[in-house]
Amino acid sequence: MRKMTKFWRLYLKFRYMFIPEGPHGDLMRGKLYKPFLKQCGVSFKVYSQAFIYNPNGLSVGDYVCIGFNAYIGAGGDVVLDDGATLGPFVVVSPSTRLRKDGSFRAGGIKSDSIYVGKGTQIAAHACILAGSHIGNGSLVAAGAMVRGSFPDNVLIAGVPPVIKKEYSD
Repeated sequence: MRKMTKFWRLYLKFRYMFIPEGPHGDLMRGKLYKPFLKQCGVSFKVYSQAFIYNPNGLSVGDYVCIGFNAYIGAGGDVVLDDGATLGPFVVVSPSTRLRKDGSFRAGGIKSDSIYVGKGTQIAAHACILAGSHIGNGSLVAAGAMVRGSFPDNVLIAGVPPVIKKEYSD
């Protein structure tokens, strides 16, 4: 795994300018990130304008897709298991600010891991917060804000998140 430095971040931004839109470009962006990831499976796709702030803390399985303008932040480790998909404008935030002396700016940062299970879909504009564990085959509804652990094969929706439905094949 290559360490992400300021040089490599600027290099990736420069290379992104010459990658075409569409399926081939999505795979090319995934290949550009691959040397910086903890672990990377086959067919990793990163749609245009998606940003992975700390690729050194990201592990992705096979056939993982990060949607248009999605953001994966810095802090704790993030695992996107096989077939996980992040929709457009999804935020995955493995760290949070702490409060000290009446200010969140002075309180420091607490990091925690995030796990997104096999075949799980995170719909548009959802936010996954530090310490979340989302089971296999689940769906996080658009606009949901998820924190905590959720079982396999469920629909998670709302703020605060609740299980709206259980799936059975």
